[in-house]
Amino acid sequence: MILLLELARGLAALWIFFFHVNSLFETSSQVIYQLSAYGNLGVPMFFVISGYVITQSAESSLKNEKSPFVFLKARFLRIYPAFWASVAIVLITPYIMASISALKSGEYMVPENILVKFNHIEWANFLWLSKVFFATSRDLQAEFNTVNAVYWTLAIEFQFYLVVFLALCFRKYYRHVIAIISTAAFLTMLIPNEINYGSFIHYWPSFSVGIALAYLHRNGVWSSYFLKHKSTQLIAIFGVTALLISSVTSFDNNHLFFAFCFGVFLWAITDIEKVIHKIKNSENKLFSYLLEPWLILGTMSYSVYLLHESINKLINMFVRQMIDPGNVLFSLLSITGTLLLCYPFYFFVERKFLSKNYKRMHQEVLASALSGRA
Repeated sequence: MILLLELARGLAALWIFFFHVNSLFETSSQVIYQLSAYGNLGVPMFFVISGYVITQSAESSLKNEKSPFVFLKARFLRIYPAFWASVAIVLITPYIMASISALKSGEYMVPENILVKFNHIEWANFLWLSKVFFATSRDLQAEFNTVNAVYWTLAIEFQFYLVVFLALCFRKYYRHVIAIISTAAFLTMLIPNEINYGSFIHYWPSFSVGIALAYLHRNGVWSSYFLKHKSTQLIAIFGVTALLISSVTSFDNNHLFFAFCFGVFLWAITDIEKVIHKIKNSENKLFSYLLEPWLILGTMSYSVYLLHESINKLINMFVRQMIDPGNVLFSLLSITGTLLLCYPFYFFVERKFLSKNYKRMHQEVLASALSGRA
């Protein structure tokens, strides 16, 4: 599932990116405008993928009798260093833009100083992602909007890691603990409660979809086991695809229902992993090169997620000099330029803090792109 999940990660990051620049397409492309309007659903996609990957990682940790602290250290390094580096870039970018504008206008306009928006305690809570616990509504991103709206999901993600770490401390009872927490999370959806809005428990059901999918695969419950003929496999894929598409626009943008449909979709198309491998390793370089950019996008999806809003504003300054903002080409070029500028951050920052297993997986995914550079 490595290649398939990387493709899914890339699509989730790109969908969220389009969601945040949605207004650019309002007059230039109604199709993209309507599709990008639902880009916030990329968040539950990430949660489902995390549920799957972290479950596999936790089970591997148990099997190899590794300390839970090894797991936690790897998770900490996966989230925080890149997050802190991105905060620095987000804070610096307005000054870079102001300097570029000054070269053209001859007048330097000092940007708004974001640093003074928070006091020392608030900045400490922000940088440790604990600011999410001060939310007074389900609008968690309001606590991070001053710097970067997407950071709220990192707080939920790391809480998920912490809970898995604590469950790992129970060793052979790990699965029991996860089952109890999953049950409690679903009960909180049904029973009125006063649990802190920034708590992971509200989002655990989306993670649990990925957890369930991981255990289905670990126990040999693959879609091909039930769908033995290619004709029935194709019918099933068309069916779950239709279900996934309908979940996007139906049920009042219900994130959990979409997460469930996305999990079912991943389960049904698992065998496509073999097709992706064949394309990647085939002698037909055209197909391989068409696939490679999407795999690169998947591996650097965290970097894109962290930086896209800030970097896109910078890229727009240059693209605007060549193309009218009302042209759909302006939006597409600014998005492409942003993705290209995010790659150095992935390569020089995010990639440096990946665990050995993650580095191995990324090298496997991007064998042709990263060979000789690892």
